[in-house]
Amino acid sequence: MSSAAAGSGGGFRGEVDDFRLALVAQWRTLVALFFREAEMRRGQSFAFSFLAYALEPLIIIATISILFSVLGVAPRYGSSLTLFLATGVVPIYMFIHTSMRVRTAVAPGLHRIRYAMEQPLDHVIVHAALHMISTSIMAIGFFGSLYYFAGVDQAVPFEPLTAVKASLAIFVMGASMGMLNAVIARFLPIWDVLWPAIARASLHFSGPYFVAAFLAPNVRGYFALNPILHGVNWFRHAFYPFYPNQMTDHGFVLTVGAVMLTAALLLLNSSVRYLEDKE
Repeated sequence: MSSAAAGSGGGFRGEVDDFRLALVAQWRTLVALFFREAEMRRGQSFAFSFLAYALEPLIIIATISILFSVLGVAPRYGSSLTLFLATGVVPIYMFIHTSMRVRTAVAPGLHRIRYAMEQPLDHVIVHAALHMISTSIMAIGFFGSLYYFAGVDQAVPFEPLTAVKASLAIFVMGASMGMLNAVIARFLPIWDVLWPAIARASLHFSGPYFVAAFLAPNVRGYFALNPILHGVNWFRHAFYPFYPNQMTDHGFVLTVGAVMLTAALLLLNSSVRYLEDKE
């Protein structure tokens, strides 16, 4: 009896050890991929790529700020027009650019398998991590510049943890959308052209230059269906402690993100197997 128990215990410990070794091997693969991708992007191409992704939202913020200032449009909330626009544009472009960066990570033919355990999902994780780091640097630099050089005190989040939570929720939706885009584009190649246009058009419906809670009641319900708008409002709560919360549903954002992530992982795995079987 004791020998059987010992054998059972040894088997369990063996399974735990195998699981631990698998995790260590997977972690090492991800770390190797991370540094490989970072190394490939250290040169001039990385600089231009980073600048392109960082400058686009900043140009949008500057353009709208100048236009609204010329037209005499006051900020819809707070005292700084630039800060109000930035708290809307930055999270929206976090979603847009994350979806595009992750899409390229799993695009057919862009990556050659080098490691034994390397899988398409590993590229998603690595590219998403690189993009999250670069986006965080851009956002911290921009809001920090508003605080130090423009004297906008509210540019420092009143609730930094709220900004982090909202950013992560939006980031998950963006990464999930990127994986879904990869699946769709495999069967509908024109989607690679359509999605960037659709994503940028969604900017105008996600609340970058208006307060959703101040919209007319007859249209507010339609805007409430947009999870990115809820994410923008969530992000703004970090900077404006009394920002209207009638159109901020954290549960809706998290649920949509979880559903999108689950669907993206299932469809990505299924499409890879389908294409492998066809080959």
